[in-house]
Amino acid sequence: MTLDDFEKCILQLLNLARQRGIERLDTQAHDYYWIVPAPDWVDFTNDPKPAVGSLHDDLAELRKLLDDPDRGSSIDLDRAASLLHLLSDHLSG
Repeated sequence: MTLDDFEKCILQLLNLARQRGIERLDTQAHDYYWIVPAPDWVDFTNDPKPAVGSLHDDLAELRKLLDDPDRGSSIDLDRAASLLHLLSDHLSG
């Protein structure tokens, strides 16, 4: 899949959330979450060692990215992925 196609998929999914009445990502009920960091998340030869992430921290750091796009990093993709997971929970629940 090309990045352009992936972007279209993400935009379609965000539009689906809007159509279902979701306008904001609500992190009030949840903050901390489990994550299996790289490379463990794709290594099935060992038991993963989960780490703890924070949705509040993810939001704060992504807001900084809005003000300064040059500060973006691969970690910001992990943060966005966590928020996409939260959005998925809102859509399914």
